[in-house]
Amino acid sequence: MDERLPNVLISLFRGGRLALHLVYAALLAIYYPHLNQTKRRRILKNWSRQLLSILNIGIRTEGEWSVRGEGGCLVVANHVSWLDVFVLNTIYPSRFIAKAEVRNWPLIGWLCKRSNTIFIERAMRQDAASINRRVSFLLEQGICVGLFPEGTTTDGRQVGHFHSALIQPAIDAGAMLCPIALRYQDEKGNQSNAATFTGDMALSQSIWRILRSPRFDALLVFTPAQATAGENRRVLARAAQEAISQGLQAGMRQAPKQETTSAVSQSLLSTQSAYAPFPFPLPGQPPK
Repeated sequence: MDERLPNVLISLFRGGRLALHLVYAALLAIYYPHLNQTKRRRILKNWSRQLLSILNIGIRTEGEWSVRGEGGCLVVANHVSWLDVFVLNTIYPSRFIAKAEVRNWPLIGWLCKRSNTIFIERAMRQDAASINRRVSFLLEQGICVGLFPEGTTTDGRQVGHFHSALIQPAIDAGAMLCPIALRYQDEKGNQSNAATFTGDMALSQSIWRILRSPRFDALLVFTPAQATAGENRRVLARAAQEAISQGLQAGMRQAPKQETTSAVSQSLLSTQSAYAPFPFPLPGQPPK
């Protein structure tokens, strides 16, 4: 008997559980928009935790989450995979900003709309001001908003350039900026590429690779929250990028050393991200 067959069967079983979990999400989405904020947050957190459990992904944290209570904050993190949203939602459920094309994705687009995802038209400058006003209003209402300022996924070893356009709403609302470093690693603490979603990889390929992978963990490194009132968005973006970069380096230093070739150690950029900031300045503002 082929020794690989049991592993394939286990992966297929996990895939079946994943499909049922998506059906469960569709049922929740029917009444989700009519719930109050507290119940929405609870559903997002629980569903995300269940998803990671099905995929055999653990959660580890370092540092202290510095935001308390139900106040709104802007969570910013480096972007490695489509899994990032669910990993972050297990800690502090947020409304994420996604490109408008996601609305047309089968099932996922509908689920995103029902969960009040904030969609942006990246090619329209006028949409930038409208989205920023909306995000600012949400932050003032105590709603947490999530953002990946790199605008693209990487291999998780380095942090790409942070775009600053969508940090402005946090300044306008006086909300805290909460940088979080995100890293995927195996049980020994070495870098794991199982969740990496770069290049031309299709979502189905990424899901199957995760289903076939042994258990790995998502490491969240909390860095100190930053006050935004009266600050410059570009300065805040650079500070958040540096904090996350240092958080990643700290996580790597604590892990066992591993050999990497120059081709592997370079940060791999991708256009995969569905959660991307505007690549253009806001109306009336100079380029970043």
